[in-house]
Amino acid sequence: MSSTFSIRGITDNGRYIVVSADTHGGAPLADYRPYLPASLHDDFDAWVAEKLPDGDQTNSNNFDHIQRRTEQFADGVVAGVVLPNTDTPFAFNVFERGHDRQAVELHWEGLKAHNRWMADHCAEDPDRLRGVLQTSPFLPEESAAEIRAAAESGVMTGGVLVKVSTPDGAFPQLYEEHWEPVWAAAAEVGNPITTHGGNEPVYGAGPGKVAIQLAEVGYWSRRSLTQFLLGGILDRHRNLKVVLTEQGVSWINSDLPMIGWFAKQVRLKHDAAGADHLERSPRQTFREQVRFGASFPSAGEIASLGDDAVHHIMWGNDYPHNEGTWPHSMEALRVAFAGREAADVAQMVSTNAADLYGFDLEALAPLASEVGPRVEEVARPIGAEDYPTDSYSPAFTLGSVGMMANA
Repeated sequence: MSSTFSIRGITDNGRYIVVSADTHGGAPLADYRPYLPASLHDDFDAWVAEKLPDGDQTNSNNFDHIQRRTEQFADGVVAGVVLPNTDTPFAFNVFERGHDRQAVELHWEGLKAHNRWMADHCAEDPDRLRGVLQTSPFLPEESAAEIRAAAESGVMTGGVLVKVSTPDGAFPQLYEEHWEPVWAAAAEVGNPITTHGGNEPVYGAGPGKVAIQLAEVGYWSRRSLTQFLLGGILDRHRNLKVVLTEQGVSWINSDLPMIGWFAKQVRLKHDAAGADHLERSPRQTFREQVRFGASFPSAGEIASLGDDAVHHIMWGNDYPHNEGTWPHSMEALRVAFAGREAADVAQMVSTNAADLYGFDLEALAPLASEVGPRVEEVARPIGAEDYPTDSYSPAFTLGSVGMMANA
C-alpha cells in the first residue's frame, strides 16, 4: 500500500485504516429458526414464546448492515471483529437443567445456529466483517468439527470463543485434557482462541451484590491467561494465538511477573505436576502468542506495557455497547494515542488486527481515505472541554482528565 506516510495502516491522504477488534452483533431470536434443524422448530417456538412474551427487543444495530455501516463509518471505523451480543436458541437450558445431555445438545444446536447466522451476516460484507465462532464447553469434539467447518466460510476467522470455568468446576478448566481437540483444531485452521470475560461464581443476593460482581469481573476474566501460560497449551501448539478481550491491559504489568515467578518456583522444587512441562518462560510465551482486544485503553494502560504495547494491543470500540466508545471513538483515540508515533498507532488500531484476522487493508483503504480519523487529529492531546458528556464508556468516565492520564 503506497502512502505519503510510508506507513502500513495509513491511507495516502493521512487517515488511519481503523479495524475494531471488539464489536458485537447477533440476530433477533426468531431469526435463528431457519438455522436450527426442522425437528427442533416446535421446541424453539415454545421456548421463544415463554422467554419473550412481549416480543423480541433486540436492537437493530446488532444485525442491520445499513445501520452498522452508517454508525461505524461515522465513528471512523471501517472494519471489525464481531463477537456475539444476543441470546442464542435454548441459551439457558444448560444451567437451568443441571447440564443433562438433552440440555447440552439443545444448547449446542443454538450455538451452531448463531454461528451459521453470523457466517451469512459477515458474508454480506466480507471485506469489513469477521465473525467470532462459538463453542460448547461440554462438547469439545463437536466444537473442533465446527471450527474446521467454519474455516471454509472465509469470514468466520474472528476467533474461537471459549468460556473460562468457575472454580466450582461448572465445566473443565482450560488446562485440562478435555479442551485439547479445540486447541488442535484452532491451531490447524489458524483461528485464534478468544476469551471475552470469565464465568463468575454465584454471588447470592446480599447488599452490594451488583457492585461486588462488577468490581470482580476482571479477576474472573484474567484467570484465562494464567491457565494458558502455565497449562502448557501454548507450548503444545506454537502457532496458536490467544486473544483476551475487554479486560484492560494494565494488570499485565503485575500479573505476568507473578506468573513467571510461580513457574520458576515449582520447577525448582521439582514438582511433577508443576512447571516441568513448560518449554519456555511464561513471558516468552506471552510475547509470541498472546494478544489483547483492548477496548478503549487509556494512555496510562498502554504505557504500562512499555515496548510490548505496540506488539500486543488491538484497539476496539465495543460497538454497539453503551460502555463502548461509539459514537465518540475519535475522542477515545485521542485519549489513548495522542503524542504517540503514527507508526505505533497504526499497528495498534489497524495492522495487528488486520494481520491476525485476515482483513485486506488494500481493499479497506479507499473507504478509510474518506471516513478514517486523520493522523494529525488523533495526535492532538484531548482537553477537558473535548470529553463527551453523553458517554458511559470508561474511556471518559474513570475520573478527571488528570486521573485518566495516569490510569
